[in-house]
Amino acid sequence: MTKTRIAFALLMSGLLTACGSGLEGTYEDEAGLSSYEFHSNGKVDISVFGATVRGDYKVEKDRVLITGPQGTIVFVRKDDALEGPMGLQLQRRPSS
Repeated sequence: MTKTRIAFALLMSGLLTACGSGLEGTYEDEAGLSSYEFHSNGKVDISVFGATVRGDYKVEKDRVLITGPQGTIVFVRKDDALEGPMGLQLQRRPSS
């Protein structure tokens, strides 16, 4: 019975973490050349130079792992921004 309770607690913890990521919305670079639109279902639409692909994302503490056709990219959450590879900075776009 104890193993069942532990498994249930871990499962609920994981679900609450995924649901409460607070990442939903659109993040874009300063020049507006790339944007990442995060959805509550773990999907992200990545737009670069007008071309859009869909990927998956998951949040692990302050890291956001995005997996798309080209592989996995890791971003670090800093307040309301994401810092990515090669100095890429994404700011949350205000919702309209």
